[in-house]
Amino acid sequence: MPRRISDDIISKICDENDIIDYVSGYVQLKKSGRDYSGLCPFHNEKTPSFHVSQEKQLFHCFGCGASGNLVQFVMKTENLDFVDALKLLADRAGIIIPEDGDNFSDKNHEKKKKILAMNKYAARFFYDCLKDNGAGEKGRAYFAQRHIPMKTVTVYGLGYAPNGRDLLIKHLTSKGFSVDEIVEGGLAVSRDGRIYDKFRDRVMFPIIDVRGNVIGFGGRIMNDNKDVNGFKIPKYLNSPETLVFDKGKNLFSLNLAKNAKSSEIILCEGYMDVISVYQAGIKNIVATLGTAITEQQAKLMLRYASEILICYDSDEAGTKAAIRAIDIINNVGGRARVIRLKNAKDPDEFINKNGIEKFRETVKKAMPATEFKISLIKNQYDITDTEGKILFIDEVVNVFTKLKDAVEIDAYITKVAEDTGINRDAILSKYREKTSKNTYRKIPAKNEYQKKAEQRKRNNVKEFKATGSLIEAEKRLIGLISQSKKLYKITSLSMQPEDFSTDVYRRLAKMIFDSYKEDVSPDPAMMLNDFHGDDISEASEVFYNLEIYSGDEATVKELLHTIKLEKLDIRINTETNVSILTELFQEREKMLSEKNTWEE
Repeated sequence: MPRRISDDIISKICDENDIIDYVSGYVQLKKSGRDYSGLCPFHNEKTPSFHVSQEKQLFHCFGCGASGNLVQFVMKTENLDFVDALKLLADRAGIIIPEDGDNFSDKNHEKKKKILAMNKYAARFFYDCLKDNGAGEKGRAYFAQRHIPMKTVTVYGLGYAPNGRDLLIKHLTSKGFSVDEIVEGGLAVSRDGRIYDKFRDRVMFPIIDVRGNVIGFGGRIMNDNKDVNGFKIPKYLNSPETLVFDKGKNLFSLNLAKNAKSSEIILCEGYMDVISVYQAGIKNIVATLGTAITEQQAKLMLRYASEILICYDSDEAGTKAAIRAIDIINNVGGRARVIRLKNAKDPDEFINKNGIEKFRETVKKAMPATEFKISLIKNQYDITDTEGKILFIDEVVNVFTKLKDAVEIDAYITKVAEDTGINRDAILSKYREKTSKNTYRKIPAKNEYQKKAEQRKRNNVKEFKATGSLIEAEKRLIGLISQSKKLYKITSLSMQPEDFSTDVYRRLAKMIFDSYKEDVSPDPAMMLNDFHGDDISEASEVFYNLEIYSGDEATVKELLHTIKLEKLDIRINTETNVSILTELFQEREKMLSEKNTWEE
């Protein structure tokens, strides 16, 4: 994934995608003055309050406040992050985004496009083979046995790889791909001087990324895992690493789970587990791709949910894997809970035995990660015995040293003290003893709010609570100067970006000022790419309804006066020093008299 996509590439992507064309696929738009309007896709309404400006390439809902440019519309509708939304739009426009660390060359990107195209043809080939009355009977029988109906087969694009040496190779070469390209794409293998289909006589699971690209496959055998000669063959066979597929950076079914827009994602070990849970109505579920969870996968899940619910097999190996997963999720700043399935080894078996409602109940009872670890340790010792208590406390404190939340540490120390009867201060002392040994323990990083506050303090910027009329005046002023270099010059004589009241307005003003200094007209749609979350709406509103404001010098002069007066009134209302108050009142009288003069 690119760490930084250049402004030139972003601009090109936005230029090649028109917001009206894209939004029309989600909303029935009608011309309304200079804009287009329709029912908002982000909240229920009967009267259209959703507006799209083709001129500005922005959208805004006057009902729920959703605002932004095309990239942000894609982020909201497809539940993607900024980079993946850009990639989707780039794919739509046929634009290649260079990736960091891949020794970018046009040839490399052409190879990626070919592999993705091959995968798409291969997925369709496997799907068609499954539906074929002759070739696919074996695959259909397997899915029927596993209670997977054709409706679910279609949702996941499941298929069947027939038991032939080169059936897929022949199909792909008929589409214009060379045998070397098919091997490089991981769909064929070279053995003993001959080329074979990689997947043969297996049911097939396409692995699809969050942008809808088929990046690889998983294939499962349908009987025992021995060949005709009695040799063991792998139950699951995954695509090899290619230019488009990295097992440690992708997840099965995340393309569907992201659309659930849940605060939780359930993490399983197997494709069938995911499919069984999904078809039962729980959509926020994914699986790793035959390997232990990686930090990249944890971060990927945490883009779409705030908490990961680990639902691994209930055997010893699954328990150890769950512990590793907890540590990895904690390391990347995430939160985890553990789902424990009784009398079933995995979610697929549990649902078939107990039904989906029982599974839902079990999910709700998911155990916090730290509590899960403590329970496993408790099972190893008799905490009614003195020696058992000592050993138990020693191990549990090791768990606490890995926690980053002081409140969580305090709560569990208290709980363990209550459960064991050991004095809380003794456990706390043990914890401090262990943490003090780690001389390289990191100091928690300051969050962005703290950094900004300290920076503003260093710059002697006084913080105050802005009034509604001050915010409105600044919003109008920024909108007007974004349209006129002349009005910007007038404003710059009285105000600089750091003088605006909110962080969003300061950032917008700086972008506008910098654009004019470089002799470039500000581009509102491009500027919004630097904003996230609630900031998008605040920034986007600046550029809406500008036509109702007059854009002459007198208006800007009035707004500047209003801003200065509002800030002076705020100082007067918060000042307690009498001598300073007197000076402020005198300044206010002078401002009002000056206004009367220039109004005359």
